[in-house]
Amino acid sequence: MSPEAQSPPAAPILPPLPPDTLAPAQARFVPDRRYTALAAGGAFGASVAVLMTSDAGGRLLLLLAVVLLLGYVASDLIFSPRLVASAEGVVVNSPMTRARLSWDDVQEVRAETRIRHGLRNTTLEVDAGPVLAVLSRRALGADPVDAADLVEAFRPR
Repeated sequence: MSPEAQSPPAAPILPPLPPDTLAPAQARFVPDRRYTALAAGGAFGASVAVLMTSDAGGRLLLLLAVVLLLGYVASDLIFSPRLVASAEGVVVNSPMTRARLSWDDVQEVRAETRIRHGLRNTTLEVDAGPVLAVLSRRALGADPVDAADLVEAFRPR
């Protein structure tokens, strides 16, 4: 028999994992890392420009840009994941809202679209009475409409 005619070796069959070692089903939404990397690159570029310029006003503006961009990077890394949905409930982890909500507490999860100044903006809103978490497409790293559908799919019926 020629080597070309031989079939590849079969992959080993692994025994199934016991149910208690399986990770629970959940949906995790993290900020888009491309934007985080872009902000970090912008902060680095502005830092280099601060060192190269001799104009005091320009240096101040560049320092302000560095601080703002590093704030974006830090919040993306510290408050990640922004939203986690599971059968137990929803966990919101954003700079302004940190909450662990059971499904009994969550009144509604919806994608809200508004048009302001001719620009369309869609956000995900998690309404839990006194807690209202509003998350943007950038914060979720996904389309808010799709995220709302996925989060609602975890709600027990």
